[in-house]
Amino acid sequence: MVYHGFVNLLKPPGVTSHDAVSQLRRLFGTKAVGHAGTLDPAASGVLPLAVGKATRLLEYLVAQEKTYIGEVTFGIGTDTMDQEGKIIWRADSAPVIDLQVLESVLREMVGNRKQIPPAYSAIKHQGRPLYDYARAGEAVTVPARQIVIHSLSLLSFDMNPWPRLLFRVRCSKGTYIRSLVQEIAEQLGTQGTLTFLLRERVGDFAVQDAFTLEEISDLGQAGSIADCLLSPSIALQGWPSLDLDLGTAKRFLQGQCIRLEPQQLEGQTAVYHAEHLLGVGQVQQGNLAPRKVLANWEELSGHDYHTTF
Repeated sequence: MVYHGFVNLLKPPGVTSHDAVSQLRRLFGTKAVGHAGTLDPAASGVLPLAVGKATRLLEYLVAQEKTYIGEVTFGIGTDTMDQEGKIIWRADSAPVIDLQVLESVLREMVGNRKQIPPAYSAIKHQGRPLYDYARAGEAVTVPARQIVIHSLSLLSFDMNPWPRLLFRVRCSKGTYIRSLVQEIAEQLGTQGTLTFLLRERVGDFAVQDAFTLEEISDLGQAGSIADCLLSPSIALQGWPSLDLDLGTAKRFLQGQCIRLEPQQLEGQTAVYHAEHLLGVGQVQQGNLAPRKVLANWEELSGHDYHTTF
């Protein structure tokens, strides 16, 4: 069978994003599996995975905002900024943090800001991931990146035995929560370590709807692995869309530019025929040009093709 769609995976702590991709490749019997943004090995939560032709839509999922629940412990610093790293600094005694000051710092973090990625991250510099340089003890200057913190709220705060903050953050792509907690700690005059991280949501992928690896494996053994697949169109949720008649749909699939009736639509659009996702098009001055063609004529003309489109 040929499968196309997204899997909302509940990644457990201790499993790398690459490991998760490898396991789904085995379960779906295809190399065409990719993920929408790395989730740190120690973290858990939503990891959207694409199967088959849906991998061509991953760039749109990566661009969607994300929501996390995290915990930072103040007064302790590690080389990786999380509990997986080596302790490189510890306060002589637990720092005293005023709750009102903490809430003020959290408010100041909201909005457009620049952030320097952690030294231990998968971002590449001259073809090598940053963690390679860090493990080799090589210093690398990484430029700050533009991010957006849409909201940052305090869920709980405990002073004993060390001050710990549980928070929820909704942020743009490219945001590193480890760097964020370090920024918060610095504003409070100390250091901090991320001691828990759960990714609650990526776009429309929510943690309460996610499948575990064990559940997906069980579906595979029962011959119903397609039950965990979501339509590729979920990556284009909320986009402007066009529904083409059969003849025009065929021209789109053949890569032809199509003249549309006068309308207001401009820019990128999801293109359908009878709720069947054909691909992504670009509309400019009334002309629709194919940008990503995902379907084929056999699907539309009634041939047997196992797909979740």
